[in-house]
Amino acid sequence: MATFVVIPPRECLENALAEFLGRILPGVKSSPAVCESFLASLEFEANRGDDTYFVHREDLPGQRDTVGDLIDLFGAEEGDHILDVGHASGGKPAAVRRCTVKGRVSEVPAAR
Repeated sequence: MATFVVIPPRECLENALAEFLGRILPGVKSSPAVCESFLASLEFEANRGDDTYFVHREDLPGQRDTVGDLIDLFGAEEGDHILDVGHASGGKPAAVRRCTVKGRVSEVPAAR
């Protein structure tokens, strides 16, 4: 079984990381390239072996059917877990919605 973690858009994560770095390293400016590199490194490490895949929200075409998009575009299968991470705001942690992929009903072939 795989786990798909749907995370906020890259821009949101880059902004949050820059804000965090500004708090722990006051006066030191972080460039967008540093944030992009850091996030790319984290994703590479997370995606390299334990069947956990990070998918940015903007890489999914729709807002309504996250599970269907993961099945169609990223190969999610019955029994796979999905963690849908929301945006963190106001110093509170992000909300996480969890679900498991259930089997899809086969489509009826079109009449000829």
